[in-house]
Amino acid sequence: MKNKITTNLFLKVLSVIMAFLFWLVIINMIDPTVAKTFRDIPVEILNENVITSANQVFEVESGDTVNVTVKGKRSFVETLSPRDFTAVADLSELSKVNAVSINVQLKKQSNSNVELDWGSAVLKVQLEQRETKKFRVEVTHQGELSENYVLGNIVAQPNIVEVSCGESKFKKIDHVGVVVTLNGESEDFEKQYKPVLYNKDGEVLDNENVTFSNDTIRVSTEVLATKAIPLYVEPVDSPAEGYRLVQTDYKPETVQVYGSREALRREKSIKISVSVAGAKKDVEREIDLNDHIPAGLSLVGDVSSVSVRCRIEKNGSRSFIMTPTDIAVKNLPANCTIEFEEADMKYSVDVMGQEEDLKDIVLNDLGAHLDLVDLTAGLHNLEVKFNLPEGVRLKNKVRVKVILRTQGDAADGTPVPVE
Repeated sequence: MKNKITTNLFLKVLSVIMAFLFWLVIINMIDPTVAKTFRDIPVEILNENVITSANQVFEVESGDTVNVTVKGKRSFVETLSPRDFTAVADLSELSKVNAVSINVQLKKQSNSNVELDWGSAVLKVQLEQRETKKFRVEVTHQGELSENYVLGNIVAQPNIVEVSCGESKFKKIDHVGVVVTLNGESEDFEKQYKPVLYNKDGEVLDNENVTFSNDTIRVSTEVLATKAIPLYVEPVDSPAEGYRLVQTDYKPETVQVYGSREALRREKSIKISVSVAGAKKDVEREIDLNDHIPAGLSLVGDVSSVSVRCRIEKNGSRSFIMTPTDIAVKNLPANCTIEFEEADMKYSVDVMGQEEDLKDIVLNDLGAHLDLVDLTAGLHNLEVKFNLPEGVRLKNKVRVKVILRTQGDAADGTPVPVE
């Protein structure tokens, strides 16, 4: 038996070694050793209290991510992802140049040898003294409420917050704000919002290494209904002797207001009095509406005044304002169209007569018209004719410019000779 074991011993040992080497070659061919780099693995910062306890803040200058090269069996390396690594930087080990080494560990276990290499990566920070200051919370809004509703009071609680951060960031801060988002609301609402830092240009600043005395701000928003209310302007007192009030014009004739639902239900109209006492000419006023809005209501929009004109005329005369639409056209030539050169022009027409003859006259009673008989295409400067009621005389003449065009001609603005 002993002879059998020792016979050709060298060859037998050599065979075992060769078999082992052959096995290693096969294994490495099937599952070779490979290297793979994982980039931008986030670095977790430990022991920040070392900085904050010294009333300082820090800002990362570099090293907030790290690249790691893994060397190991392909079957294992190919299963890895960036989530399988832990990278940390311990600020308690911060050097005099404000840098600390980054340490990387692999969370996943391997049955074979694995090597990690992240070079000499370090995390560098910039240190600053922490400052604290109080800011008033400014509330802005974006979006729209439901139709016929406007914003009332917007109240932030708290309306003052303390901000703590590094002195360099403090130099950029102009104010603290919250933005209320409107989304078709028709009732009062209350929501929580995060405070935001703004610079003097209204741009948002990042909140990194910033602490607020309140992480959220509660904002109560009042939503008010609106209503269109008619205006009535009433002249009071009497003009000078021998003069009379002919007509009162005013704009706007309605105003949009908002307020409590009870106040909106209660108010049906707004009356404004204008004195014409002793007037011998037209009385024109610009009246501040805020002085006449009932309690509990406020104006919507930019309209804050009403323009009033009380037309005063001397007894025995009347004045009318006429536009081209008030002028009839007679004897328009066949195949012609007419247009007024100044379509928006207003003309003053003054008439005289006895009081009894004038008091009930309206503009249509003057019979203003143009007679186009024997006219041809072109630009014409014409006198307006009137068919006045009996006992009424015209005080001034009125002339208008009209353009007659042959139907089908282009109105290209080419000058036409006056006839």
